[in-house]
Amino acid sequence: MIQEFDNLELFRAKAIHYNYARHSHPGYSIGVIESGVGGNYYRGSTYLAPPKSIILMNPEEAHTGYSAEELPLSYRMLYPSTDLINQIAREAQIIGTPYFKDAVVQNEVLAKNIFSLHTALERAQNKLEKQSLLVEVFSAILYYYADITVRSIRLNKEHQAVRLIKEYLHDNFSSNISLEQLVKITKLNRSYLIRVFRQAVGMPPYTYLNQIRMRKAKQFLNLGMSIADTANAVGMSDQSHLTRHFKRMFGITPGYYRQMSTSFKTD
Repeated sequence: MIQEFDNLELFRAKAIHYNYARHSHPGYSIGVIESGVGGNYYRGSTYLAPPKSIILMNPEEAHTGYSAEELPLSYRMLYPSTDLINQIAREAQIIGTPYFKDAVVQNEVLAKNIFSLHTALERAQNKLEKQSLLVEVFSAILYYYADITVRSIRLNKEHQAVRLIKEYLHDNFSSNISLEQLVKITKLNRSYLIRVFRQAVGMPPYTYLNQIRMRKAKQFLNLGMSIADTANAVGMSDQSHLTRHFKRMFGITPGYYRQMSTSFKTD
């Protein structure tokens, strides 16, 4: 359980053959099928979920669960509380209590984002990444698949909040910045803040922060700083964390970049 998100529970099943007895959960159930075919009996109907399917269930609604077609089943589930989902709904300007009409839906992009959220919550050290992903992914799920009404919001592309966020991220790139810190300096709620920033900049704040960190890493490596010291200087959890993000952004490892930089230097 993750206390930071109202005791959000994570669950991961890998290559199982199992039939769950009829049961319900006190909060919402949101998941993604990785491989195999998931089956469940829910609201009087049987649902089959092939790979990349999204599972959506409401609080206190009884259902079964099993690996269908005699295939090993792998899936990931998140069990957010009603309070957490209602908080995100309010921040996203959603009126009323969210209710999912369909137990199984197909949306490959959103399924990939749910997977990314689950893995980030399992292992990520970056507070801003975890918090932003959670708000973005859960908001998107509600917008797409919950029976809701959304208040009209006019997004201002040149919002002052964007400038404040950029300045804060540049000034504090080595810190483990939280979404709450950005909320405090902008006076915006989390969902609106991310939407404003993404529309203006083309990426969420945590991606922008990683971009700053990787550019700073190049500067430090260029000065001859070790990879481990560079990782610490730019706020990454360790050397492998730096390497993963550096290669994703620049296509080469920090070690290779450092080697190239130093080899071209002359006295």
